[in-house]
Amino acid sequence: MPSVTNGLIAHTAVLTARVTKLLDDPKINKTSNDYKAYGRPGPGGGPGPLFGQQYKLGKAEGKALVAKINTTYTVATQKKIVNELHDRSSSRFPNKGTISLTRDGAAELNKLAKLLKLDIKFGYNQQHPVHPVG
Repeated sequence: MPSVTNGLIAHTAVLTARVTKLLDDPKINKTSNDYKAYGRPGPGGGPGPLFGQQYKLGKAEGKALVAKINTTYTVATQKKIVNELHDRSSSRFPNKGTISLTRDGAAELNKLAKLLKLDIKFGYNQQHPVHPVG
């Protein structure tokens, strides 16, 4: 019999994958302004391991993201996605997948949060995550 904890972890992983898929969609996010930090290349050459990654969303990207969320998911799922986006934009941990918003990008997500009656407010101009170097 599966445990409640395992079910919650699996559900969280699905939600995280769903949000990452939205952020990786080239119709939503333009990667030219995203931040990526790589470690030293290995002995075989090529890029080193990815240590830090941050998506940057401006007004057009925020509008595209909100439109995709509105037209693709149920209200219950929209709320979960917006909460995860807020968590990712509020994180300073050295992980991959955090979000930095421009003022206009945050305004677009705040409109959606208000429409969904969520008690959250997106900030903007988040700094790059701190990550190990070497």
